[in-house]
Amino acid sequence: MPIPPDALVASPRPFTARRLLNRLGRALRRRGWRVERRYAETRPLLRVHFPDVAGLGESITVVGGDGGWWYRSSTGELLAPCADMRLAVARVTTALDRWIAAARLPWETDGS
Repeated sequence: MPIPPDALVASPRPFTARRLLNRLGRALRRRGWRVERRYAETRPLLRVHFPDVAGLGESITVVGGDGGWWYRSSTGELLAPCADMRLAVARVTTALDRWIAAARLPWETDGS
C-alpha cells in the first residue's frame, strides 16, 4: 500500500524501531536472508539481501500508519503492520524475489 505524497508519516522512537526491526530481521534470517542492521543512521533501518546477490537488497524502516506501526520498503510501500510478522516476511520475500529474478534475466541465456 503506497503512502500518499501528502501524508504525514510518524516515526517511532529509535528504541521501538530497533526492537521491531530486530524481530523482522530474526524472522528473515530463519528464511535464509542476509540481514544488516543499520541503526547509526538518523532513522534505523534493516538492509535485507539474498545471500548470493549481495548488491541487491531492500531497506526496511518502521513508520506510523493506519492503526499502528508498519514496515515500509525503500520505495515507500507499506509492507505490513509490525504486529503481523507472517505477512511482513512474506511481503519482504516477495519483493526481493522479484528484484532477484529481474536481475538474473540479463545473465541467463538459452545456451546458444
